[in-house]
Amino acid sequence: MGTAGIFFHGFNAELHTLYRYIARRLLLCLTLTTSTFLLITIVIDLAENLDTFIDFEATLPLMTLYYIYRIPYWLILILPISCLLGSIFALTSLTRHNEIAAMKTIGFSINHILLPVFCCGITVSALAFIFTDYVVPKATSRHNDVNNQIMAQQSSDGSQRHVLIQGIRGQIIFARNYDAKKKYAEDISVEIFKNFILSERIVAQHLFWRKPNWVSVDGYRYTFGERTQRATRFDTLVIPGLELTPADFTRQIKLPEEMTYSELKRYISRGNARGEDVIRHRVDLHLKPAVPFACLIIMVLGATIGANTHRTNISNSFGFGILICFGYYSCLKIGQALGWNGLLSPWLSAWFTNILFVSLTICLIWRTNK
Repeated sequence: MGTAGIFFHGFNAELHTLYRYIARRLLLCLTLTTSTFLLITIVIDLAENLDTFIDFEATLPLMTLYYIYRIPYWLILILPISCLLGSIFALTSLTRHNEIAAMKTIGFSINHILLPVFCCGITVSALAFIFTDYVVPKATSRHNDVNNQIMAQQSSDGSQRHVLIQGIRGQIIFARNYDAKKKYAEDISVEIFKNFILSERIVAQHLFWRKPNWVSVDGYRYTFGERTQRATRFDTLVIPGLELTPADFTRQIKLPEEMTYSELKRYISRGNARGEDVIRHRVDLHLKPAVPFACLIIMVLGATIGANTHRTNISNSFGFGILICFGYYSCLKIGQALGWNGLLSPWLSAWFTNILFVSLTICLIWRTNK
């Protein structure tokens, strides 16, 4: 091997060592910031809900499950700010010890320094999306079940109060109480539509499951014509066209954060077929990949700020990082609100914050390389 070959081999070895060193520092700071923010979030939530737990006499096991199942949702929520401050801490600590200056002196550019940050950002974003799609929905659903048990709205066997569901053919069913063991509901109301116009309404004291039909007891049946309305009292009545089973009564309508990406996409397709307004769900669908992808952008942005910090303005960099955090979450909420109200397309409302911060990051890197 010639002299040039030995030189390049040594340079590449030093480069790989540098990449591993920066990546270790970055992941360490990311772990510390994430753990700190997660602990602060738990303490704040406990302080806010302690009175509620006491009022509803929540047991310690239920309270423990409440927080265990809530942590995954909080983790994804705080991950962008953790990535930003973690990358600023990591690169600023290198600057404070003159390590960034030493790297630049021996020929490492800012692009070389940011490359391991970029690789870590891609890894964190990919893992965050997988975590968001597979872990968060199940954990959030179980958290809501535990919360309902604490609030005495739903028991573990599926019995619940104030049930509101939509039938396959567009019927709207409401029940004051539902007993899952007896397959029985009380104080029920069923609204039946034809061509999106209310054609029939059934109000009854009781509803029993007599396979394969639901039988209502002691109520009134109202039929609506173009200009007429007729009320008929009944003792028992098999509700026509109600293609629901007891499992549908125990299954609550999932919130967007309780669904995976594919589940939410199917829900939107079914909603469009029924003529429902699903614009909010479409915005939430695009937010599912947008928020994890923001970790990559925010991490590179924070590393760029930290790598260009002078020893005399390190505190300014931290303050700038906090300001960026508020700016990120403000833009995210503004975009979501604009999308929910139809002022921006669902895709743009979810991704415009990332587009804005990508532009900011590219500008900072360009200025650094000038």
